[in-house]
Amino acid sequence: MIGGTESLPSGVLLIFVTLLGLIFGSFVTALSYRMPRGISIVKGRSACPSCGSVLTVRDLVPVLSWLAYRGACRACGTKVSWRYPAIEILMAALFAAAALLLGETIQLGIVLCATPIVVALAVIDLEHHRLPNALNASLAIVAFAFRAVHDGDFIVALASAAIVFAFAVILDRITRNLLRQGLGMGDAKLMAIVALALPPAPLLLVLGGAGALGVIFGLVLRRAPTAEPTQFPFGPPILLAFWIALVVL
Repeated sequence: MIGGTESLPSGVLLIFVTLLGLIFGSFVTALSYRMPRGISIVKGRSACPSCGSVLTVRDLVPVLSWLAYRGACRACGTKVSWRYPAIEILMAALFAAAALLLGETIQLGIVLCATPIVVALAVIDLEHHRLPNALNASLAIVAFAFRAVHDGDFIVALASAAIVFAFAVILDRITRNLLRQGLGMGDAKLMAIVALALPPAPLLLVLGGAGALGVIFGLVLRRAPTAEPTQFPFGPPILLAFWIALVVL
């Protein structure tokens, strides 16, 4: 574990990190909605997609606003998706879990930087079957930071990333020929990013774990009422396995 002495976070730190998770969760809900639609995340105020009413501070309090207005827009009464409080609660839980497991360490700071990117990528892949390059690039920067404080072996990191990317591309071609469905270049890039962050042994564990999670995830998705048999986003299992590795290494 990075950062020397392991220590449980103080109550104040845990509360602060959890609230920070809620705030970043609100940001991730906006990012994951706007980015796939080509809407700027930095320009324009948040507004109701149905009536266009600009949202004020009281409409944007994580989880509480959704509960206060019973999951509906305050202006027009249109139902607001449960995805918003769900993502906010998930982010708060991940931030709190990271703080509990890592304490006050450098690794905690890196994981807190990675978590919003990981969740945004997972949500976008689930909803749109895409892994935007901008988010992948941001995660790659965090991966380099993790490797820098872990073992600093950038030569092995770059070599591993190249090998994993080449393997993923070959696997994509094989599975497309046999099953008419492949990994996709976004998944290949994501696997290469994981290789940037992790030494060979943990990397193999993460990729194997991602495969196992992918099987479980695929079976669950196929039972969903809106399941698309030809569409399987592999990004979320990779991202989950990667996040766990960032916390436990």
